[in-house]
Amino acid sequence: MKIGIDIGGSHIGVGLINEENKIIAMASKDLDEVEKKEIEKVLEQKIIKMIEGLLRAEEKDKEEIQLIGIAVPGRVNEKGEISAVNLKLNNYPIKKILSKHFNNVEIQIRNDAKCSSLCEKKYGSLKEYKDAVFLCLGTGIGSGVFLQNKLLEASNSEAFEIGHMIIERNGIDCNCGKKGCFEKYAAMSVFKQKIFEILNLPKDISGEELFEIIKKEKTNAEVKNIIEEYLDNLTIGIINMIEIFEPEVICIGGSFVHFEEIFLEKLKKKILKNPHVNLKVPEIVLAQMGNNAGIIGAVL
Repeated sequence: MKIGIDIGGSHIGVGLINEENKIIAMASKDLDEVEKKEIEKVLEQKIIKMIEGLLRAEEKDKEEIQLIGIAVPGRVNEKGEISAVNLKLNNYPIKKILSKHFNNVEIQIRNDAKCSSLCEKKYGSLKEYKDAVFLCLGTGIGSGVFLQNKLLEASNSEAFEIGHMIIERNGIDCNCGKKGCFEKYAAMSVFKQKIFEILNLPKDISGEELFEIIKKEKTNAEVKNIIEEYLDNLTIGIINMIEIFEPEVICIGGSFVHFEEIFLEKLKKKILKNPHVNLKVPEIVLAQMGNNAGIIGAVL
């Protein structure tokens, strides 16, 4: 039995996973603003509590755990420490912390988008392709790049942080310290925030509710402008990926998939019509594995 953990910008997901890499039990917890301010203490408490709760519910023993895999937003160093600007974590020693509770259990940690991309490559939208780019559009923008079926990684880190590629000189300040990063223009959180402000919506509504509201407001000029601007910015980043990696396919995951009807065909047309695309335009597809991709990918 394996444990998969997915730490997101505002949630924690934990799953018990069998030998076929299928989730047999899962728990999730949303983090409120108070918990985010005490994130280091909260992560340890919540993860341990969620794992123990799942083990009790499934009548499993701690000794049955063979591997704990953790998907995290940001970078992981060789010591198993997390640095994640959107969670305000700097060299947080999650591996050391969990090792105290789970003696002699192997713990592996990697970037959450890389985990999701591995899951999509093995079981989802990318399994038929050798050269692919995976983009996870959520609180920020995570990514994974495959060339000849191999996930690209640098020698000292997982690297390929496409979300922090600069697309606007002297642009919006990013949490990473730079200006004009791709994720400050094309993360789904950016799009949602603008819609919330224009329509004066509460921020706690679900993605499904927001989708229905946008459909009803499709004739609203301000909403239409926000959609067009968002897709224009997303197109810039995707065209850069096409020029650099020449992928067969670009797979988009995260909460973007819930807005397929609003975004997908418009995005494809913008990419096809863009005069700066000098190479064959790849297929643009949506991720298939949903919110479970990070949990499964963490143990692959």
